Amino acid sequence: MNENIRTRIALSLVPSIGAHRTRLLLDRVDRPTDVFRLSRKDLLSINGIGKQVVSQLLDFNRWNEVDQIIRRTEALRCRLIIPEDQVYPERLREISDPPVLLWVRGDVNLLNNAGIAVVGTRSPSPYGKDIAGQFVRGLVEQGLTINSGLAYGIDTIAHRKTLDCGGKTIAVLGSGIDRIYPMPNVPLADRILKEGGAIISEFPPGTKPDYMNFPTRNRVVSGLSIGVLVVETAKEGGSMITARLALDQNREVFVIPHNLTSTRATGCHKLIRESSGKLVENIEDIISEFRWMEFQKEVELSAVNVPDPEGVSDSALKCWKYIKDKGSCDADNISRGTRLSVMVVMNALLELEMNGHVKQRPGRVFEIEAA
Repeated sequence: MNENIRTRIALSLVPSIGAHRTRLLLDRVDRPTDVFRLSRKDLLSINGIGKQVVSQLLDFNRWNEVDQIIRRTEALRCRLIIPEDQVYPERLREISDPPVLLWVRGDVNLLNNAGIAVVGTRSPSPYGKDIAGQFVRGLVEQGLTINSGLAYGIDTIAHRKTLDCGGKTIAVLGSGIDRIYPMPNVPLADRILKEGGAIISEFPPGTKPDYMNFPTRNRVVSGLSIGVLVVETAKEGGSMITARLALDQNREVFVIPHNLTSTRATGCHKLIRESSGKLVENIEDIISEFRWMEFQKEVELSAVNVPDPEGVSDSALKCWKYIKDKGSCDADNISRGTRLSVMVVMNALLELEMNGHVKQRPGRVFEIEAA
């Protein structure tokens, strides 16, 4: 990995810096590697960088740990992306403090799909479980990706129901990409990857699921999404934090109403009462806020109706069918999905592109060329 990435990883290990201060530091220098060459005076002149952070930067000596993280990332076959990359989620670029690093396992192109975050309590009522499943099914049928945090309760239901319905889901971790939490959800995480989903984290591999990581994680869950569906929540907790973050990020917030006697849904009632979220009774109440999706579906449908290409090699046809199924993807994901080597995939893509069957978009992402 280049020194740009290495420097960002190093900054992620400095206590109290976070995404916002990292960005302040990177904006101050011409090259990321110059951050650790700044003097105490230069560092103190940056608004938002206090004496404690300055001392931590000047005393930083964890480069061996940085190299260990790089080796661990490569061993996990993770994709490590930064905001300057073409595949970095556009919606995350819009928020005030986008992650400066994202570790990704699975389909990286999924991060730019239209998605709804589904959040709620870790101990849902029978009604909460049932209604969560109903709404997730409806959202998947609309072609939406389901984003959540892989926690117990509503998160788990959202991920699992999405997969049961043949949809795609993204799990955002509050720990390192190699530290699935809670442990009982390791099989679910494996299933997400196996069935074409993605698992992401802005925390370096090896990071434990400390409680202070989860509010940080929640801003990614909401920021990655076009809207947040609050299924069932009390007045305090991660779901309420996610809803507030979504409002700050100019995202739509949808809230499912409950029985007035339900103690598990006092947060839902609070959001509705304060007009912080739209009361929803069915999927149409959500979809009506995103009419632009109808046009997108028409565009996708035009590609679906394209007939299989004739006169191409077997490997090219296999790649073409995989792209058609996914909508768009890069060579690495095609290789994993088709189980063809990257070299074979690259030759197949060249063949398809020269014959006008696929087109390449920025970021070396390929999609079907509709007639």
